Amino acid sequence: MTTTVLGRARAAKPLVWLAMPLMALVNQYLAERTAQALAGRAFGLGWLAAAIRTPWVQAWIGCEIVTLAVWMVVLSNLTLSAAFPMTALGYVLVIGLGWTVLAEPVTLAELIGGATILAGVWLLGDGEAKA
Repeated sequence: MTTTVLGRARAAKPLVWLAMPLMALVNQYLAERTAQALAGRAFGLGWLAAAIRTPWVQAWIGCEIVTLAVWMVVLSNLTLSAAFPMTALGYVLVIGLGWTVLAEPVTLAELIGGATILAGVWLLGDGEAKA
């Protein structure tokens, strides 16, 4: 690996570890707010028109665009097999978001699943670091 490629890969890792899970968290928060804003509306063209006018959807679309751009930077500097497992951290953050911000209960199964995800990400990341 050349020094430039190695430097770019190092620079992309914080995007995978921080930006991608945080973007997933923001995307899910905006999705939940959108669902709340559109609750009770019948699905159809009227629903779609209301969704487009909702600030939550507009923010969500913007967030998706930023997420796509960050993901393209990540994939241009890291292999998919190295980058993708790190995005699973977003699942753990979403459990925390549901519990802290949305007052959703957290089950034992979710806690065990979240711990399993963290262990898997650590194992994959450790294996990538040794490679």
